[in-house]
Amino acid sequence: MTKKSNIDFYNVPITDYLISIGEPIVSVGRNYYQHKDHDSLKINVQRNYFVWNSRSGEKNASGGVVQYLQIMHNLTLAEALRKVESDLTGNELKPVENKERAYPKVFNYRVSEVFVPIEAQRYLVAERKIPNRIVRHFFSIDLISQNENKEIVFKWYKGDEVVGFTKQGTQPLTEEQKEKHHTKRDYFKYVAPTTEKDTYWGFNYLIGQPKNLFFFEASIDLVSYYTLHEKELLEKGDFWLIAIDGVAIEKVLAFLGYGLKYLRLKSCLESLNVCFDNDNAGLLALGKLQETQWNGVSFTDRTPRDFEDWNEVLKKRG
Repeated sequence: MTKKSNIDFYNVPITDYLISIGEPIVSVGRNYYQHKDHDSLKINVQRNYFVWNSRSGEKNASGGVVQYLQIMHNLTLAEALRKVESDLTGNELKPVENKERAYPKVFNYRVSEVFVPIEAQRYLVAERKIPNRIVRHFFSIDLISQNENKEIVFKWYKGDEVVGFTKQGTQPLTEEQKEKHHTKRDYFKYVAPTTEKDTYWGFNYLIGQPKNLFFFEASIDLVSYYTLHEKELLEKGDFWLIAIDGVAIEKVLAFLGYGLKYLRLKSCLESLNVCFDNDNAGLLALGKLQETQWNGVSFTDRTPRDFEDWNEVLKKRG
C-alpha cells in the first residue's frame, strides 16, 4: 500500500465491493443484505456498514469493508488495506442493482424425519443438559424432530401449520469445516427460507392464552428457560415462549401483531419478557425494546445474569 493512495478506505460502498470480490452475500430486502452462510451477518446498504450479531463481542464485528475483511478472512489491518487498494486500483465498482428478496410462494415442509431421534436426544441431554423428560415432551408434541442427517429440527408452528424451521447440528464441526464456513460455532445451524409473510416468524410454544410473552434469541435457549422455570410457568399458565433466531426486533413485532389479530392479545396481555443473550447485540436490542411500550405494557429485562445465555445458566446449575 502506498502512502499516496487516493482511496477513501472507510467509505467504499460495502455491498458493491463485496459482490465484486465474490463474497456470498444475498439481498434480504430493498436496503439490506446478509451473508449466505452466516445469517446473523447483516449489511445495511444505506448506512454502508455491516454487523455480525452472533460475534458482536469480538473486534471488527461491525464496520465497513476493512473490518469485514479483518473478521471474515482473519486479515490484519495492513493486509486488509492492501487488499482493498489492490482490488480497487484501476477498477471502477459497478453499483449493484437493488433487488427485492425472492421468497418461496409456498412453504412446503419436506424434511425426512427419523422415527427414533437418538442423536438429537443425546445432543440435547448430554451437550445441552436438558432433562430427557423435557426432550421427550417437546418431541411428543411434535415441536422438535430429527432428520436423516442427524440434525435437530425446531418447527415453526403458526396455529396448526408448520411455516418454517431451524436446524441444529448434533455432530461437532471439524476445524476444516469451521474454516470453510468462517464460523466459530461448534455445531451447524441453519434457518430455512420460508414465505415472505412468515419470514418474521420462529420456533414457539404457546400454553393457554398469550398473557405472558417471553422472547429468546435461539430455540435451545427457549427450551432451557422452560426447563429452569417449568413449575412456575405451568402453575401460572397462559404463556407464550418465542425464539426469533437472533435479535431482529421486526420478529418481536410480527408475533405481537399476530397475537393482536388472532389471539386476543390486546385484552389479555400482562407481561413482555426479553430473554436475549447477555452480550452487546442482545443488550442493544433489549434497550431499543425498552424505549417503547406495547398496549401499555413495558418490556421486562430477563437477560441471564452472569451468564451468556439461558442454556449456559442451565448447564452451570445442572
